Amino acid sequence: MERESDHERVRIILEQEFLESVKRRDLASFRFQDANKDIPSGLPHPDGTQRIYNASKEYSASLHDLSRALKRLTDFREFRIVPEDLKPHG
Repeated sequence: MERESDHERVRIILEQEFLESVKRRDLASFRFQDANKDIPSGLPHPDGTQRIYNASKEYSASLHDLSRALKRLTDFREFRIVPEDLKPHG
């Protein structure tokens, strides 16, 4: 039987994980938009191409992390599934 304190601990961790993922996604989105607005001519400078590529990879990774955090939180809230890495040991 899951103790209430364990439930609360997992809930807090998962909610914090989700909020941090949202912040990382927002920052990555800003960086991607910032990299793209430096292209007034439509033809990026060679360094600009790499900057856009890096910003795109960061944004894509942040979306993946956000999706994972949302699934973990939703699975816990809706189905009381505790992720393996958050299960109490002992």
